[in-house]
Amino acid sequence: ATDADGDDADHAPLRKAILELLGYSPVDTDELIRQTKAPAATVITALLELELGGRVQRHAGNKVSLA
Repeated sequence: ATDADGDDADHAPLRKAILELLGYSPVDTDELIRQTKAPAATVITALLELELGGRVQRHAGNKVSLA
């Protein structure tokens, strides 16, 4: 499903949960997958959406943080 802004509405709650779990210190992507209890592919897709939106920054070692 896509909302009026073209965002994937199905990932909206997961994106919100990821943003609440993240801080400015890099966190391992696998840890986010464990904490959200969502499928890995779904978490990775949500992270990509957040990265493209300028909300998340990728780091070496498969880590991410708030941008």
